[in-house]
Amino acid sequence: MNVERLNGLSIDALYALADKMGLDLPAGLERVFLVEALMEAFEEDREERKASGDAAVHMEEKKFSGSELDEIDASIDAAPCIEKRYNETVVHVIVRDPEWAFVFWDVRDEELDALKASDGYCCLFLRVIKEPGYDGKGSSSFDVVVGDDDDHWYLHLPDDDRAYRVDLYARSGSRSRLLAHAAVTRTPRALIADCLADLTPGAAELAALSGLASLEIVPAPEHHPSRILGGFDE
Repeated sequence: MNVERLNGLSIDALYALADKMGLDLPAGLERVFLVEALMEAFEEDREERKASGDAAVHMEEKKFSGSELDEIDASIDAAPCIEKRYNETVVHVIVRDPEWAFVFWDVRDEELDALKASDGYCCLFLRVIKEPGYDGKGSSSFDVVVGDDDDHWYLHLPDDDRAYRVDLYARSGSRSRLLAHAAVTRTPRALIADCLADLTPGAAELAALSGLASLEIVPAPEHHPSRILGGFDE
């Protein structure tokens, strides 16, 4: 331990170190007095150990030489941690892009224990529901089985510019029990339009100025989400 190292610590870290060394220091001391008290206590402790022939003095010097002080300072100054879970039965969806969404959920411990103890309990699953669209296509859905220990998943969504809802279910035998609803979310559009001719006059003018028409963008081939998660029943 040295004065330079102690001067690099925060006031809170200095008080924490004083408590760890068994010092009862009054609150509100200036840094210089805190550092002086710590150095005097450490020197006194070291002299006592040397006089008694205690080899543990080397361990004490090493203990307060570097990493221990870093750990104390970091623990004092670190931001408060966000709870990983709040023991609630919930499901939430965050759309990442036109094709993917991040889904996270939780089930209360008591509720999950009761489900597991019930006859015929099979699994938890997410039901992804595609809401009816302005294009005339009706509602459809697919299920994604998840593990009891899972709490988040990236889901592939087949259509851009479409509203989706994700529900959390438990399956027992042939019956399904709804546990939680997520709010309806909409995927963003993948393209400004299927065809530049479909643009409004103002948007078409901007597209022309941008040189978008000269890029010769080829539409991506259609693919079915069943290749990843199990598909829709159209």
